[in-house]
Amino acid sequence: MKRTHRIATLLAAVLFIGVVAIAQVGRGWSDWPTPYADAQRTSWLRTDPKISVESLSKSGFNLQWTSKLDELGRGSQHLTPGVTASGVTLFVPVSLVAGANKLYMVDNDTGHIVWSRAFEVTTPPTTGSCGGGISSAPTRIVSGVAEPTSPPSAPAPQGGGGNQQGYRSYVGEPGEGIPVEPRAPGRGGPPGPPGTAARPGGAGPGGPPARAQGPPIPGAPNANLGGLGRAMVGYTIAGDGQLHVVGLQSGKDLQKPAPFLPANSRWSNPLAVGTMMYATTSGSCAGAPNAVYAIDLDAPVDKPVVSYQTSGGNIVGSVAFSSDGKTLLAAIGPGNVKGDGKANAIVALDPITLRVKDWFTQPTAEFVTGPTVFRHGTRDIVAAATKDGRVILLDTASLGGTKHDTPLLTSPVLFESGGSIAAEALATWARPVGATASGARTDARWLLFPISGRPSGGRSTNGAIRNGAVVALRVAETNGRLSLEPEWTSNDLIAPATPIIVNGVVFALSTGQAPAVGRNASAAVLHAYDGASGKALWNSASSMTAPATSGSYWSGLSQLYVGTDDGTVHSFGFLDERR
Repeated sequence: MKRTHRIATLLAAVLFIGVVAIAQVGRGWSDWPTPYADAQRTSWLRTDPKISVESLSKSGFNLQWTSKLDELGRGSQHLTPGVTASGVTLFVPVSLVAGANKLYMVDNDTGHIVWSRAFEVTTPPTTGSCGGGISSAPTRIVSGVAEPTSPPSAPAPQGGGGNQQGYRSYVGEPGEGIPVEPRAPGRGGPPGPPGTAARPGGAGPGGPPARAQGPPIPGAPNANLGGLGRAMVGYTIAGDGQLHVVGLQSGKDLQKPAPFLPANSRWSNPLAVGTMMYATTSGSCAGAPNAVYAIDLDAPVDKPVVSYQTSGGNIVGSVAFSSDGKTLLAAIGPGNVKGDGKANAIVALDPITLRVKDWFTQPTAEFVTGPTVFRHGTRDIVAAATKDGRVILLDTASLGGTKHDTPLLTSPVLFESGGSIAAEALATWARPVGATASGARTDARWLLFPISGRPSGGRSTNGAIRNGAVVALRVAETNGRLSLEPEWTSNDLIAPATPIIVNGVVFALSTGQAPAVGRNASAAVLHAYDGASGKALWNSASSMTAPATSGSYWSGLSQLYVGTDDGTVHSFGFLDERR
């Protein structure tokens, strides 16, 4: 009897620990698992348990910690955008961020460096803008399917800030049991049963039979990446172009590093969807072509790589997925075209083979941002900005019509002479505002356009603009015709980054500038605005003392994180129970 009692007690303890561990996977819906938040590259977190317009209108949102990483980047390579994860260890949410051929795990609540991992590369690094270290951000696997504007089952934002509880548990859909990773409706379900593999378009059954995993690396954790294991890994690319599958608990390789991209080439931030990972190369660094690459993450050892070469212009920014997860989209800048190559174009690619499915091109459409994708009514819209200050909108169902040259909309020029796009991506967010006569939901939608220089027309919502600003464009539709209407502008910002939207709050980062001849240095400043009205809610004032590393800016888990040129990560949020 005693033996039976001991076994029962042990089983109960194991079950309790397991349930608690799974319950801590995620703080609500506010994980930031990939650069620009999702596969559509919206930079938008739909809900958050603490951050809201209401809570940012009160006191309490401040600098919580700083963490000085012990190695800076070479030349233009400093800190990358980070990604967040929770449930890796009990009650400890973390961020992964890369530096000079080094990967760090940082405790999101305290700034403590949990572990750091230097990658041994055999190829000597180049200098300048080409390679020389990890030049892509880490990423985790996301769904290719867009989340709804407001997840119907998401917990309601609490909005009060302060010490409100941010940890929450999740219960699976009927018949699904406990989910292995937090997910909003539309993200696709967890990995399918044994013998199936997820593919872009949503995790779950329907793909080819899963391959057996290769043997684990001696001394590393078990390399079984199915089920909960997929929530516990990160992916990054070292300076030699090798893909590393890294265990979040230890920083060790869970699989043998796989050749992915040409060594020392200049590549974009990666995107992992289903069982595939994508990145691009540009600038002819190390002789690499302008191309989109995809690698099969499910292959056990020799992971096959496919590519699409533009035979023309550079790939601009990062790739994105259509809202249904069935099409990969890439923007291409100017260049000398060979054969059926592309320049000044948006191309739609098959996400498995990378064959061209459709394209849009115009000689004057010199794209300078990657694609951002959103749903508007019944249409799936691609937005990208051009060098001369316009935003072009396309329908993913037919990017350019029968002649491949007709957009849904080309906006007027949005900045005055001498201006430029200040970041490599736009951002977008929406909120439900009602329903049509047929009962279909209608949304208010904004596109956020970061510029250097003055907005056209002298628009000013938050004071005079001299250096740059974020311009909020309202997406409107009249009799089936789209329009983009400038609605509000931020404060004066120096080289603003792509904004981040959290639960209706727009965070805009003035990255500042390094000292130069005839120019004083200026530090980074983070600003928060009501995303609908543009009302200024908060700013970080003098909390940061150095310019921000370009692109090293992310959110998640009720905080905003900024990496500066001196190798410091700054965390802004509300006071947490662990701090």
